[in-house]
Amino acid sequence: MYKVRPLQDKVVIKSLPTCMYKTKPFFNEDNLNFGSNLVEPLANLSLVELEELSKQQGKQLRRLERLLTKSNEFCEDLRLDNLVIHTSQNSQHKLEEAYKKQEALFQKIENLTQKVNKVVQEMNLNSVTESLANVNLRQNETRKQRQRYNVDLSLFKEIKRANIKVLTDRNVEDLVFYVNPNNIPLDLLNFFDVLSQETKSFIKFYVHSSISSDIQQNYELENKLLSIGELFEGLSLSVNDSRVSYDFGFTFIWRKMESNEQELKFSNGTIVSGEAKIAQSINELLPQQISEVRLKQNKASSPLIKILKTL
Repeated sequence: MYKVRPLQDKVVIKSLPTCMYKTKPFFNEDNLNFGSNLVEPLANLSLVELEELSKQQGKQLRRLERLLTKSNEFCEDLRLDNLVIHTSQNSQHKLEEAYKKQEALFQKIENLTQKVNKVVQEMNLNSVTESLANVNLRQNETRKQRQRYNVDLSLFKEIKRANIKVLTDRNVEDLVFYVNPNNIPLDLLNFFDVLSQETKSFIKFYVHSSISSDIQQNYELENKLLSIGELFEGLSLSVNDSRVSYDFGFTFIWRKMESNEQELKFSNGTIVSGEAKIAQSINELLPQQISEVRLKQNKASSPLIKILKTL
């Protein structure tokens, strides 16, 4: 090594080392029972590095001790020792005890059911419970009798959907639409119909809890919403591949709305109202926008829109 002038005058360095010494490693085979494959790398470390390694090792050990303590506490709280299958001679005795506990639990449930029925009778709630039972019964019978909507695929044989991701420079764009179930958004569904021919897109439908009671009492509305979802599933326009392989994801949520105007919520939280503004906002995400002329032509000739109008 060479003695040179300091780069900064403010820092005064009186002398620089002219040679270096090799010392014994802090960890060796005497104080740590390591194999040769671990001792040799440690011998090349400095004291500072070895000290830092020792600190990290201590942290990991303390962390493992904490995890072990918490796991033991968790097992004690859940009394998991009662769930262990013993292989000793008294295993039959343990099994009989488990059966007794199960019977006691069933008895508690039966007693609770009797108490609830007694409270219902005292509060004159029999009519309410009977009506709810009848609603559930009618709903189950309707679903059993209802046939799944079958799509005539021959009407769509000339329509080619995009099956390869086009916008490779971005992730899937999730678009959430809030719509009134009594007003089917034909313009938005028509836009999706055209968009699915240009970009790889999927569509999903969900029912919000705000209209769940209305659907239970209106079987025609329930049948219509179910048929719409089954129509798009039959055309393989739902999620069939990994989400990352799509360009756009349309999620329609049927919910109670103050007005008939649809709302679009982007992934960043931005909300747009009205079908015209929504279509314009989606168009801005495309490298080549979909013209109004094409949308009108598709709405007039698309078999998908014709089927939706009949539902």
